[in-house]
Amino acid sequence: MKDVRLQKILSFLKFNGFGTVEELAKEVGASVITIRRDLSLLEKQGLVVRKRGGALLKNLQGDVPFFEKLEQNKLQKIAIAKEAVKFLKNGQTVFATGGSTIYYTIQAISDLPLGELTVVTNSITTAWAVVNLPKRLTLIHTGGTVRENSFECIGSHAKSLVEAINVDLFLMGVDGVDHEGGISFSSFEECLIAKEVLKRSKTNVVVADSSKFGIVAPYKVCELDCVDYIVTNSAPSVDNLLRKAKLSKVTVVRVEVSEEE
Repeated sequence: MKDVRLQKILSFLKFNGFGTVEELAKEVGASVITIRRDLSLLEKQGLVVRKRGGALLKNLQGDVPFFEKLEQNKLQKIAIAKEAVKFLKNGQTVFATGGSTIYYTIQAISDLPLGELTVVTNSITTAWAVVNLPKRLTLIHTGGTVRENSFECIGSHAKSLVEAINVDLFLMGVDGVDHEGGISFSSFEECLIAKEVLKRSKTNVVVADSSKFGIVAPYKVCELDCVDYIVTNSAPSVDNLLRKAKLSKVTVVRVEVSEEE
């Protein structure tokens, strides 16, 4: 299957850094022509960079800087954020990942009559958003090793805190949402932390704009049905996933976005 082949290509590039078309063809058992088509698709999805004779993972050249991501699909992310905060309730302990959509989601708490909320995060940018709210919430940061550009903290220190805390609601920013690839991250370490939070959370909410749909990032967190809600904007890519996916547990919440917002 194509998705299995794409995952093998991404795994090879992750381990080796660079792969020629011939090497990849041998690795996955496909023709050179098929591999070239696969690399074109992965390049369009933003996962690889084509180089002469082969390709390398895009994240090996550095993640897209967080503040650049804030401006990408900004109207969609803000609309998603305003919808996502409706899941928050007084007295909850909420774990929030990093990411630009999560950043806008934390900002949207300003409009809610919430006075008691504990926010746990491994992200410096998410923590900064909490600190700058016009209301005082309890903030717990995991600490750990900071990843360049994403400003998320990883490593054993962050993971050990996550293993010791129970969560009412998990707000998860992701890199990929796919009917077969599930919920996926581009960082192995961030994926591990997300997996730990999922074990300890009562309700799991993914926030992702439609550009993440149909994307299979290298590291799978879980199947789509392992989360309770996916909040996104209306778009053909979302409709396409809903046609292909057999969703029995997850509810997909779609928001309309006008250019005037």
